[in-house]
Amino acid sequence: MGAIAGVIRGDGRNVEPTLLHDMASTLPLSGSDPAQLWHDGPAGLVGASPTSIHHQSVGQEAEITICFDGRLDNREPLLDLLGESGRALHAAPDSYIALALFVRLGERFLHELVGDFALAIWQQRERRLLCARSATGWKPLLWTLNGTAFAFATEPRGLMAGLSDPPALNQGLLGEILSARFVSRTETPWQEIFRLAPGGALSFDRGGVRTWRWYEETYEDLSRLSDHEHVERFNTLFDQALIACLRSDRPVAAHLSGGLDSSAIMCRATELYRAGRIDRPPGAISARYPGEPHDETYWSELVEQHLGISARVIPDSAHDLDASRSWCADTLLFPMRPNSLGPTLSACRLMQQLDERVLLTGEGGDDWMNGSHAHWPDLFLSGQIGSLLREGFPQGLDRSFAGNARRVLAQGIGPIVSAGRRRRAVWPFVDPAAPLPPWIRPDWAGQVGLAERWHAESHGDDLPGFAQKRRSAALAPAHRELIFDPIHASVARHGVELRHPFHDLRLVRFFMGASGGMLLRDGQRKHLLREAMRNTLPEPIRTRRDKAGFAAPVIDAVAQYFDQRPATELLAARMGWVDGAVVGRLFDEHRAWRSSGLAGPAPNPFLTGIWACVAVDIWLENAFKLRA
Repeated sequence: MGAIAGVIRGDGRNVEPTLLHDMASTLPLSGSDPAQLWHDGPAGLVGASPTSIHHQSVGQEAEITICFDGRLDNREPLLDLLGESGRALHAAPDSYIALALFVRLGERFLHELVGDFALAIWQQRERRLLCARSATGWKPLLWTLNGTAFAFATEPRGLMAGLSDPPALNQGLLGEILSARFVSRTETPWQEIFRLAPGGALSFDRGGVRTWRWYEETYEDLSRLSDHEHVERFNTLFDQALIACLRSDRPVAAHLSGGLDSSAIMCRATELYRAGRIDRPPGAISARYPGEPHDETYWSELVEQHLGISARVIPDSAHDLDASRSWCADTLLFPMRPNSLGPTLSACRLMQQLDERVLLTGEGGDDWMNGSHAHWPDLFLSGQIGSLLREGFPQGLDRSFAGNARRVLAQGIGPIVSAGRRRRAVWPFVDPAAPLPPWIRPDWAGQVGLAERWHAESHGDDLPGFAQKRRSAALAPAHRELIFDPIHASVARHGVELRHPFHDLRLVRFFMGASGGMLLRDGQRKHLLREAMRNTLPEPIRTRRDKAGFAAPVIDAVAQYFDQRPATELLAARMGWVDGAVVGRLFDEHRAWRSSGLAGPAPNPFLTGIWACVAVDIWLENAFKLRA
């Protein structure tokens, strides 16, 4: 919602005002407020929000200027840290507080911030630019060094406006996308254009760029806390995250699907309001799909009855291929997934009518609380054999002793002695030894080095224990940016900001150290959330085991596209990157499954990859202007 961009001339030449106007024209603006432009000789910054850009004098001869997109969720501790000067900033925008902290602490100020942000700080005297992203990385930041000019932006269109020549295609990254195995944290679909990694920073001075990871943390081991202590600490942090995400000068909405995560947010936020801890509860928005297998009306109505509220019901918006083409051409972003596009657009249109500007989501519940058995090797290595055996041989479940024994050996001992099992235990997204997807041409995969890419990114962060390595993959997975960057950019064009309470950094620190047995217990995922939400959630939802699948909107959109352009005519097929006949055959199985009412399991596991082939085709033709 507060998109930013900028250009720094490393050779000292002045930035042209027309260039800044070109970059500003690409930004999504909030309401009637004009874009903010600032320049000082070789530096120029633009922002979409009236508070995006702020200056502070340092001495009599120089200023420091911040360009800020995002929010700070721990304002009070930050103001306390500023001491006497913090009192004057009590009602100030977040960008003012961030800049004051930088002046006080230097680059160390990043370690004090909790929230979602991307920022750039220009130091006039030093002629130095600092850029950084928050640890959880929901606000993107792209950059490039084009000759002696450094440019950055939160959206690709803004960055391109600052370049004199269009960059070339990055086929290696497109290979990751087409394979549905996206792992690169710093590459983009264009050569020589990069993204700053979540928790990353860079500096540009003396004509050179230096990047580093500012967010490095040692997480507290909480595995020996009791069940009750886990629940108490989670509830405290969850309330803190909700209160922070509900901060707004306008009414806030919350997506209510009827699933465990979104229901927990809506129910607990309502309790906070009724306890007098927040000024107003979020208004529930619920998408309904009458007659479809993914309709969750029954579950969302349970929440309404439980709370005594009425959700604002929105219909799904049909996928519009021409709108997706225009989106790619206008923003240079990939098209949104059809299962996200419809309800997101419908919610934003309603919120525009009601003058609501913040939408809470349940995103992150699966990432952090589904759990895994990655902590089993940790139990073994720390001598907690009894705990391992209790988890591996649960009472009351209909499993054979031999089956449980094999599972304990494979998942508890296997990662310790086997490099392959160790890799799979700590890196859930890509196994570099897995077969190449059947639609990817092997010769092209070799040319762009797909296997090497996957192997390079499949080792996990340098953290103690198997569980923390595994969980760190959820902190900011690369594929999340491919999925959510278009969603966040789309809602920003409606004047809406998405917020994700389960990704609050203080909660993340707790999840990183929590007991694995509190997340996954006796085959039940999200055990911690279920225990914490006793007497808060309707009991049928708290104990719910199933979850709606949203394959139908994707299948319908792909069918519509292939009716216009057969899979064999995809640009990637004509370029020799994918086998269009294989893509078509695999999709025909899904088309037949859809016609049968989606009865039984999916015919093959490749729907995400099939949609990736369509999304890349739309992007290549409309954003990159590629013609085969």
